[in-house]
Amino acid sequence: MKAALSLKKSWYGLIFLVAAIPTLILLIWGGVMYYRLLVEKSLQQEDFFRKQAVILVEQEILRLQTLLENKSDPVAYTLARNQDKRLLDELLTTITLREPEIHLLMIIDANGKLVAGRETYHNHLVPLDRLDELLKHWPYKPTELPDEVALPLKGQHYVGPVFYHPEGSFFAISVPVGSTEKPLGVLLAHVDAAILWRGLQSRMHRENVTSYLVDSEGVLLARFGDSPQAGLEAGVQFGVGKKLDGMPVVAALLAGQDWPHDQIYTGINGVPVFGSPFVISSLGLGIITEIERDKLLAPIRKLLSKMGLGISIVLIFFFWLGIRLLRMVIVPIDSISRDFSRVAKQDYKPSMLHPAFEELQALVAGFNHMVTEIEHNQQKLHRASVVFENTSEGILITNAEHKIVSVNRAFTEITGYSEDEVMGRNPSLLQSGRHDEAFYKAMWQSIKSTGQWSGEIWNRRKNGEIYPQLLNINTFVNQKGELTHHIGVFSDISNIKDAESRLEHLAHHDALTDLPNRLLCIARLEHELQVAKRSGEQVGVLFIDLDMFKNINDSLGHAKGDHLLQQVAKRVQENIRGEDTFARLGGDEFVMIAGAIKGRQDIAQVAENTLAIFSHPFLVDEQDVFISASIGISIYPDDGEDTDTLLRNADVAMYCAKSEGRNNYQFYMPALTHRVQERLNIETCLRQALKKNELMLYYQPQYSLDSQQMIGVEALLRWRHPEMGMVAPDRFIPVAEETGLIVPIGEWVLKTACQQLKAWQDAGCAPERMAVNLSARQFWKPGLAKVVQNILTETGIEPGFLELELTESIIMHDTDIVSDTLATLHEIGVELSIDDFGTGYSSLSYIRRFPLDRLKIDRSFVRDIMSNPDDAEMIVSIIALGHSMKLKVLAEGVETLEQLQYLQMQGCDEVQGFYFSKPLPADELGALLTLPVADTRKS
Repeated sequence: MKAALSLKKSWYGLIFLVAAIPTLILLIWGGVMYYRLLVEKSLQQEDFFRKQAVILVEQEILRLQTLLENKSDPVAYTLARNQDKRLLDELLTTITLREPEIHLLMIIDANGKLVAGRETYHNHLVPLDRLDELLKHWPYKPTELPDEVALPLKGQHYVGPVFYHPEGSFFAISVPVGSTEKPLGVLLAHVDAAILWRGLQSRMHRENVTSYLVDSEGVLLARFGDSPQAGLEAGVQFGVGKKLDGMPVVAALLAGQDWPHDQIYTGINGVPVFGSPFVISSLGLGIITEIERDKLLAPIRKLLSKMGLGISIVLIFFFWLGIRLLRMVIVPIDSISRDFSRVAKQDYKPSMLHPAFEELQALVAGFNHMVTEIEHNQQKLHRASVVFENTSEGILITNAEHKIVSVNRAFTEITGYSEDEVMGRNPSLLQSGRHDEAFYKAMWQSIKSTGQWSGEIWNRRKNGEIYPQLLNINTFVNQKGELTHHIGVFSDISNIKDAESRLEHLAHHDALTDLPNRLLCIARLEHELQVAKRSGEQVGVLFIDLDMFKNINDSLGHAKGDHLLQQVAKRVQENIRGEDTFARLGGDEFVMIAGAIKGRQDIAQVAENTLAIFSHPFLVDEQDVFISASIGISIYPDDGEDTDTLLRNADVAMYCAKSEGRNNYQFYMPALTHRVQERLNIETCLRQALKKNELMLYYQPQYSLDSQQMIGVEALLRWRHPEMGMVAPDRFIPVAEETGLIVPIGEWVLKTACQQLKAWQDAGCAPERMAVNLSARQFWKPGLAKVVQNILTETGIEPGFLELELTESIIMHDTDIVSDTLATLHEIGVELSIDDFGTGYSSLSYIRRFPLDRLKIDRSFVRDIMSNPDDAEMIVSIIALGHSMKLKVLAEGVETLEQLQYLQMQGCDEVQGFYFSKPLPADELGALLTLPVADTRKS
């Protein structure tokens, strides 16, 4: 078995060989090597100083170039403003006084014309009128501009080689003035090379070293010796201008060849030297430094002779020390090797080694940093893996060949494909077929040009379902810029699309009934009108309003009212033609659009069918609710040719249907517009009637049939308008009910009646009670009992003198609100009566549940009591019903003696009507309060 090679064994073998080498060979070899080392070190040290000299020259050139760049901005600013020569001259003066190396400083415009200049040898600023004199020294022809001017005018910087002039040797530095795209001119400086070299004298001076400068032709420019006499001034006087291309080092410099610095040749002083050339590329100059061989080697040889003796003495000591040091290295290396073996087994504990050597300490520190980074990266990879697997967005990674290399769990959940089913396949397996080739071509064009694509796309799940995605695709490249992977991150936006669809639906449909709303209704009506214009047919618009729906809301509550609206919408929608539109405009207002009708008979049939729908009760929370509707009809083109006109006229016709007793339909007629305008006028005037004191109360007496005395009065509302005169109650009270004005008017009536009753009481002729009618709106308004109590307290009336008359429509709703309100009023002491009893339905069974005091038989039964047996029987039944519940019965509308006598025979308790008195103002009624019945009848 072949023995394993280890670092430890190699070191022990090396020690053995070193120990076996004869001391003499070691000394000879060591001396030679040390000799070479000292020579090389000395030469490298000289090379370092030569390089420093080159760097100093180049730094000085760069500094001057930067100075000119910084000054170019103010020059550009001045040139752009009509070339203010005074400012330019001041700027040039400042630069030349600060920088003695600059011999000549000029500003040349974009046409090559000299604008301003400064020549320092004369130590004065060249006046404007002497620019021509300066041009004679430094002429520039616009048609033959040298590179030092032409290149900056192209936006480039220029540093030129050294050139000769009668006044000395110089080199040029120039920069563009203003924008580099379109310079305004050139800022040009001629730098005196001699002054620049003088600054290098202290840097270049070395003992036993001679340095000199040559140009690109090998001509000697300057020489730096090892004494002041061999310095710049001496060099300039002796040998400057001599061509040195015959020297091998200069020839190599001119030829661009490498020159070994340990090669010996005859130098400029005629003695053997070591020399090295360096090039100042920006100026095209060379610096050659020479050191005499004998002066360089003499101290080295002397040192080596002394070292030879010392080496033989300390050789044994260093041999022992070497073994010691090797052990100090080998043992830590062995420990570090074991640490690296641990890392291979994913053991990332840091090394506990503390070696003595700095290098080994650095190795241990690097190892510990490495394992820390590995462990940190492992944790990051683990976190990234957790995020990758647990994010709700699907992630798909493909290689450069568009083959799937990785997917996450969300991808599987969204698409239905497992990881094994898609690995190595092209993502095109997810395509839905909804997008054409142009779509995918544009997508990949974006990915190639920008590295990413984002947008919505339709893909297909494994089960074949097509669904929308929000997809983001990004590309990944390696350090060489080569494409390696594509990553797609997508989310299933089916829910978002569904939500958008629902929002679109909600924007055009009523939220409560899901019927088309006003917006969609108008759009469909416009469409029907366009179709009708082409076909010549008619379009019917039915404006449908539920009758007394406010009472439903007030009695049953808004929640049940909404349920009723839903039931109405569903029933009507199920009974109309599929091509017709049934929409809800708001509240209890609906519109039906019937297209393709031939005439009024067709639309009348639609209206009758619609009214028939309301003949059956609606089931609201297991309770039957009856409601009717009033329908107004307008027809295109007879009643209007646009949507607004047709809807407005149908609305007008609907109000006509309500005025005709509700639960019917009416066609629009031009005369109806006048009636609507009249109604609007009544509404407008009625809103101001209270403020203007136009309302008043009339009082109709009520008599007891037993005592034949006036026992009470009923307050009746009247309106005297300054222009319309006395407005009949049946004209303005329905308007007050519909608009809600009946609530404040009703409170005014109650308060005014109580005040009048108090006045009669104070006069000593008051009736036993004051009857006041309550409207349904007034009853359902919260706080009615408190309002009544406050009015009684304010007017000083005892509750027993006040009677509140309710309609059957109020008590027919068996709700907690009705029961609580009536109970509260009864507890106050107010009497309660049912007005117009017998005209309603479904109320007889409720009477027993409420604390009532009186039933009032409607005048419609009393009017035909002598001619209509049915009415006579109804009266008998009502009287019997009231007495059975211990209620008083009052008959309204008694106008003849026969009617009075019949009621007396049937046991009616009280009566009122024109037979006794018509309604009278308060002052006229006051005179009747003290008269007997016979007298009041005569009045």
